[in-house]
Amino acid sequence: MKNNFLANFFDWLGEVFEKFNPSAYRFLGATLPYLTPLPVAWLTAHSAEKFLNFTPTIAFIFVFVLEGIGLWFTSLLVDSVVDWVRSRTWKSISVVTVLGLAVLAYIYLLVSLNVLLEDNTNQVRSQVITLLCFLPLISGIGNGYYKLKLKSETASENDKRYEQDKEERIRKEKNDLRLQGKLIKAGIDPRQPVQQYQSTSTLVTPKQSKSDWRLLNENDRNRCRHQLSPSQIMSEFGVSRATAFEWKKK
Repeated sequence: MKNNFLANFFDWLGEVFEKFNPSAYRFLGATLPYLTPLPVAWLTAHSAEKFLNFTPTIAFIFVFVLEGIGLWFTSLLVDSVVDWVRSRTWKSISVVTVLGLAVLAYIYLLVSLNVLLEDNTNQVRSQVITLLCFLPLISGIGNGYYKLKLKSETASENDKRYEQDKEERIRKEKNDLRLQGKLIKAGIDPRQPVQQYQSTSTLVTPKQSKSDWRLLNENDRNRCRHQLSPSQIMSEFGVSRATAFEWKKK
């Protein structure tokens, strides 16, 4: 009994974490790229106020621009790498090279600014600051991949929806063609709307719309063969001269 309880408990716990993982990963992917630059941004703003005599407002704008450039260019670098993997062209690899150099220059600038603004000779502190500066880069790479994954999932859903709509249109067209065939066999022109019902529930359509021999009833066919002239057939049924002569021969 105790073993069964433990097994059920761990099964329930496993299901909870299985359902929790996608939401947790989505939350981390959406928030970490914007949270990891905050410690470095605060350090940079604090050092800029002290060393460069920036006001808090100017220091905030400075670190916002600095960290924003890093996040933006890192995401662009990830996008360009994916494009290069897909296309393998010289143009795509040149974009990767330029953006890679820009990201490296940003990392060098960020590390140098934070180390120099501290204006101290403590090597351990300088190394810690250097390591902290790499956190936005790592989260930026993850953010770029997360964006690409979302874009791929959206494109896949759109393709799936398009295929479903296409299959539905094809199915509807087949049903319409099948219905038109049945109407033609019943002597009804599918191109014209039904105008009225006779007392016997027989559909009545205008004679001039019956431009197909299959739509004629037996009485009209006999009249075309034996009574009406080609010109009369053309006038009454709205067909061409060649069709009128062809009907006379049937």
